[in-house]
Amino acid sequence: MDLIYETVHGSRAFGLAREGSDTDLKGIVVGPPVWYLGPDPGPEQVELGPDHVRFELRKFLRLAARANPMALEMLFADPSDHQGLEDAGRRLLEVRDRFVTAQVGDTFGGYALGQLKRIQTHRQWLLSPPKAAPVRADFGLPERPAVAKDQLGAAEALLERDGVLDASPAFLATLGKEKQYRSARARWQQYQQWKKSRNPKRSALEAKYGFDTKHALHLVRLQRMAVEILETGVVQVRRTDRDELLAIRDGAMTYEQLLEVCASNDARIRTARAASDLPESVDGDFVEALCVELIERVRGWR
Repeated sequence: MDLIYETVHGSRAFGLAREGSDTDLKGIVVGPPVWYLGPDPGPEQVELGPDHVRFELRKFLRLAARANPMALEMLFADPSDHQGLEDAGRRLLEVRDRFVTAQVGDTFGGYALGQLKRIQTHRQWLLSPPKAAPVRADFGLPERPAVAKDQLGAAEALLERDGVLDASPAFLATLGKEKQYRSARARWQQYQQWKKSRNPKRSALEAKYGFDTKHALHLVRLQRMAVEILETGVVQVRRTDRDELLAIRDGAMTYEQLLEVCASNDARIRTARAASDLPESVDGDFVEALCVELIERVRGWR
């Protein structure tokens, strides 16, 4: 593998690191010829450690073309955070503005709402933890399914596709109960995994403030970045609102205030997206040509 670009990412890149913060590294590599000319594709990414990931070029370009927040943050990281930069990496950074599109409203905004959902779920588990694993009897179901699993799957697929299903009321009722039961089982398993893998520092935040304030910090950061990019076209990774964001991390907002701010910011994102002059998407021909160019540069095929 040839590393063409690597940068600090995460809290240190955002200017939000504190004593003890991890150093998160993200890189981009071009693989050996066999990855591109052989019968089997190479890996899409290589994990060098829990906080050190390198993406194969094609995977990275797909992420960037979809306005993935992590990919754009890598492209626009402050030069002082660059840990490695070769000729092909410089060429990629030269054209990074071509990856800035109105899709950031969907991706940055969507990731922010994903953070909110985690906050809400974890808060619910914290304040009112499930007491026992759901069982089929809780949903009026027999111990053994009365309908074969493949039949249920086929019926659900038809219902999702067509919106209606030609079946008896009894079968439709059973189908609904089975879905409710599976959903409850999935939530229970998520709860068990959350308890097992909780980060002690994050647990302390949740216990102190009633919700994960670090998730809240990044929720607000992502929403603010979405508005900034849509309105100005500038991706500001190193945050000038550092003090405000760290205050959120330190409990400056109540849970109720966070919900209000999140809703207000979400509305701003939708307004900014509708008025944005940014292109709707990245030119696919440009991405394809860039990918070929960078691989040829590294492999000496040109």
